[in-house]
Amino acid sequence: MSEPSPRQLLYALVAGGFLVVVAVLVVGAAVTGLVPTWWTVATGMLWGLVTVWAGVNWRRTWAVLLSAIGLFLIWTIGTLIVA
Repeated sequence: MSEPSPRQLLYALVAGGFLVVVAVLVVGAAVTGLVPTWWTVATGMLWGLVTVWAGVNWRRTWAVLLSAIGLFLIWTIGTLIVA
């Protein structure tokens, strides 16, 4: 396997940043009582799946970054709906 390019590392870090932000938002919304428990559990499970998948496939930069941003959008829109 070849060395990762600087772009791959940068995109992996940006995707990781999005995943950390989503985790903080999920926990924050749950602690403040902003969202119902089922939404917290559902988004937490989805976050876990995306995080594991991204960790395994981090060299597929477009897919990992798209999935991390998509998870952020799903959480944002879903929270606005259920809140």
